[in-house]
Amino acid sequence: MTAVSLGPLALPITPLLLLISVLVGLLVAALVGRKYKVSVTDPLLTILLGSLLFGRLVFVARFADSYDSFWQMLDIRDRGFDTTATLLAALLIASWLLWRRRQQRQALLAGVLTVTMLFGAFSSVIYVGRQQAALPAISFQQLNGDSVNLAELGAGQLTVVNLWATWCPPCRREMPVLQQAEQDYPDVRFVLLNQREHPETVQQYLQQAGLDFQHLLLDRQGLLATQLGAHGLPVTLYFDPAGQLIQSHMGELSSASLAQSLQQLGVTSE
Repeated sequence: MTAVSLGPLALPITPLLLLISVLVGLLVAALVGRKYKVSVTDPLLTILLGSLLFGRLVFVARFADSYDSFWQMLDIRDRGFDTTATLLAALLIASWLLWRRRQQRQALLAGVLTVTMLFGAFSSVIYVGRQQAALPAISFQQLNGDSVNLAELGAGQLTVVNLWATWCPPCRREMPVLQQAEQDYPDVRFVLLNQREHPETVQQYLQQAGLDFQHLLLDRQGLLATQLGAHGLPVTLYFDPAGQLIQSHMGELSSASLAQSLQQLGVTSE
């Protein structure tokens, strides 16, 4: 599962679980703080926001060549954060606050531990769930009418499957990123899997946008999204050469966030 559906909205699962963990952590800290007659809401938020800011800055510095402008660097819709830098910053800020604010130490420690353990548990569940997901042996139609088996197409090669539609603004914005990625990462197979649209609609959009992909398939019934619980668009799924789902990203991709994901999987551009 990559997202949770709330009526017409589809929310990315990882940020949502982080938010839940933080809210529970604030609640626990408030209960403990009531016992000692202190409040630790501000310190906990300082840890969260400070670590995320540092993680974003490190991410932007690492992938500065992937950005065309300063404003793109400020656009966090791609959720580009350096995980190691974020965790290190959180540890340092938390340690400093625990040292400086002795009266708040018990409540602050309770909140930090609650967030850490709860989000860790959520992440473990997500990881286990991914182990059960694989590239399905489903045949999809190409624009020329031929059918292609998705499992056979991705066999033996790292495969990135992008679920998209022409009516989806973030999908359209990330199309040039994926087209360039086909050229930059020849060892990766990119599959653009259109969701529930007529071939003529897709063909017309590609011509107007000047886009051309090696592997563009049509999922007229949304079979893959239903099978893998990929709610909302766009969704990008990463499968290893054995067809196992190893990573997912719900929401818009940037060149930087795509490069980060591929680096984590041991792939670099030529």
